[in-house]
Amino acid sequence: MPKFKGVQKKGHLYYGYLYYRNRVYWSRGFATAEEASRWRTKTKNELISNTYIEKKKTTIEEFIHQYLIEYAKPNLRVGTVKNNESMLRLYVVPHLGSIRIQELKPFHIQRLQNRLLKDKSPIYVYNIMRLLRQVLNVAVRWEVIPHNPAERIDLPRIGKKNYSILTPEQLIQMLYRIGERERAIIGLAAFAGLRRGEIFGLQWEDIDLKEKRIDLRRQYFLGKIMPLKTESSRIRLPICRKLSLILAEWKLKSSSPEWVFPGKSDKPLYPDTWIAKHFGRILRENGIAPMRFHDLRHTFVSILIGEGVPTADVQKLARHASYQTTMDIYRHLLPDQLEKGLRQLDVMLQSIEESIENKRVSNTH
Repeated sequence: MPKFKGVQKKGHLYYGYLYYRNRVYWSRGFATAEEASRWRTKTKNELISNTYIEKKKTTIEEFIHQYLIEYAKPNLRVGTVKNNESMLRLYVVPHLGSIRIQELKPFHIQRLQNRLLKDKSPIYVYNIMRLLRQVLNVAVRWEVIPHNPAERIDLPRIGKKNYSILTPEQLIQMLYRIGERERAIIGLAAFAGLRRGEIFGLQWEDIDLKEKRIDLRRQYFLGKIMPLKTESSRIRLPICRKLSLILAEWKLKSSSPEWVFPGKSDKPLYPDTWIAKHFGRILRENGIAPMRFHDLRHTFVSILIGEGVPTADVQKLARHASYQTTMDIYRHLLPDQLEKGLRQLDVMLQSIEESIENKRVSNTH
């Protein structure tokens, strides 16, 4: 039986060891001397190349706690941290929490994903697994683990996102039947594509009715005034004439010189309160099926696409971070836009043909 350098047998197991810079490194127990020897070679190479990571007894649960405190809270929005903490606590920690992070394998993550898919929708499981991947990416950057085992797992396939869209006729009829404040709130979502936090975070100084534009600077989120999420959201946004008239009507009725939609105690109206109290009622009174308030933003984009606005311009007006985001969400609407473009092409070609034919006929007489 061959002897291996730096391998010692204790009982029925073999242990690798090596000396490096006045320190002894020991492996865990292996069933064979060959495995212990391979560990020794691998560890030596990692030490020499400065890629060796100490095998500390940090569990997944312990690292998640470190991630939330040291990374998430300083870098992410309050609402995002709260949502991440909830998903990790409810769905990751119960299944993976006791595993040492250095011993986490793709198999563990695949098994977790399969379990979750039995009870949760693919999109919800997708979000959980994407979050776990992000947590482990931080572990790699902090050199807690050498690579991310979650990247070896395919995320669940998700279908097209479902959302409701109002027709322009439904939208206009609804706006005629409601008061000035509600008309302004819904108009900002459906005619400018503003998100609810952006709408309720508006101040009158942000709106130039004469020039028909809005400077987006902040949002009202979880009871706090906060900066907008991305650079692409913080822009000077042009608005249509219809929306400027709606806002002008509300400004005449508004009692606040500061907030466009004032609430109590010098703060804006709380978005969730308004939506819960008024939005569903407005839909019911106008015979419209239940929908999310965010679907008004989808309505805005769908109207632009339906009118043949180029996708690159839609991206800018919707303030998506990338062209690909717009394509991913609204790709299914583009065939109608293409068909409309082809119909316009047919009309143009027919007009040219008729003009040529008329000239030919007049030249023969």
